Amino acid sequence: MQNEKFYKPDDIENLTPEETARLTAEYVNPGMVELFKILGFDKFWGAHAEGVYITLPDGRKILDMTGGSCVLGLGHNHPRILDIRIKMAKEKRLELCKAWLSPYMAALAANMASILPGDLQYSFFCNSGAEAIEGALKLAQKHHGINRKGIVYTDHSFHGKTHAAMSVSSLEEPRKYFQLLPECYQVPYGNAEALEQFLSSRNQGDVGKTDICAFIVEAIHGTRLIFPPDGYLKQVRKICDKYDVLLILDEIYTGFGRTGYWFAFEKEDITPDIVCYSKSFGGGKASIAGYTARKPVFLKAYGNRDDAMIHSSTFSGMSEECATALEALNVFREEKLMERARETGKVFGEELMRLKAKHSRLIKDVRGQGLLWGVELNPPLEQVGPLIAKLFPGKAEMLPALAGAIALSELLHRHNVLAYLGFTRRNLIVFSPPLLIEEEDCRNAINALDAVLAYGWLKLSSDFMANYVRHLKL
Repeated sequence: MQNEKFYKPDDIENLTPEETARLTAEYVNPGMVELFKILGFDKFWGAHAEGVYITLPDGRKILDMTGGSCVLGLGHNHPRILDIRIKMAKEKRLELCKAWLSPYMAALAANMASILPGDLQYSFFCNSGAEAIEGALKLAQKHHGINRKGIVYTDHSFHGKTHAAMSVSSLEEPRKYFQLLPECYQVPYGNAEALEQFLSSRNQGDVGKTDICAFIVEAIHGTRLIFPPDGYLKQVRKICDKYDVLLILDEIYTGFGRTGYWFAFEKEDITPDIVCYSKSFGGGKASIAGYTARKPVFLKAYGNRDDAMIHSSTFSGMSEECATALEALNVFREEKLMERARETGKVFGEELMRLKAKHSRLIKDVRGQGLLWGVELNPPLEQVGPLIAKLFPGKAEMLPALAGAIALSELLHRHNVLAYLGFTRRNLIVFSPPLLIEEEDCRNAINALDAVLAYGWLKLSSDFMANYVRHLKL
């Protein structure tokens, strides 16, 4: 199929939201456009962005409390990140040569070993979090051997949408259409005793003789913002040691200062066997992810000449991506963003708790750590349910999710605040702003949510329905 126009980069500045929606519907995914239309988000695109703000073509400024779903720990277009990428381009640095060792990749791996605890030493870099998960699972199986292929994961988990990552994720929606990998077993999140019981049941005689190679777990469940009980990860570490099962920590969502630590697992003073990371690792510009493994784990799997290239990737270790991640690590460290996340996050959390007390009938829960917070709504469905049901007949299960969507839409359209919804709990409004956010901006976001809740759900629902119907007619 031949498009009527072959676009150049300069053409993008002149594309209207309507043209973007049409092209997306015709060449990317029409269902995606329909989803954006529900929120009225199909009309938005930023002309430019800096720090915690996105500026629209008409000059309107949007406070970005999403942080790009935790990608933008350093904010939009951090000057030091821009400088390193411009420097790499201007100096025409060598980007890729698989025949030689990369100094950028080597230095980045050394820095990761410096910031990680214990003997987490050997790193592999790739393009996305899901790819890092795939690599970690392969490493665990290679370490233990082909006969130990069982993997344990938790309920409410999400590790990615590639095949193996999806197989160790509990979310039904991405999984139900595909044949999953065999020998993946689910245990309850936050329940160390359940893990112990399961591993004991798989033990074949002596402790350590088992068909399970790894337990993969998130330090914090990002999709629902579920925090484990204190001491959970420490217990899990001991149990995995007891049964000679590798512990894989997924820190893709929570890594690089988000919770006030380099990595959330540090709060419990443990060392996993493998840690996976992505998102803010690239400073908001580089598409880079990775895993780092403990020295004995990695060397047993891939440490000899014959096995060194068993797991590799064409784009692993590209110079500009590694240089960008290198600079990002230095910015996190030199600007003390972990400390800042703890301090600003404390104020943010206290203000959200006050908001919960004020709107106790409408807010079910507030939970978070550092600069990762969620507000779980409890909308009066007895009031707004019948109204929303007229718009979406036969979709009663969507009502809580639509309540979250209504609040989200109102925050953006009336108050210029961008937030997002929990991936599996759609009545959960999530705030994960850049770590350099000022307390005043946090308060502005909370004041906006306060105004939305004070407006009243009946009015919010009526306005939302009117706007949605208007979008359908356009």
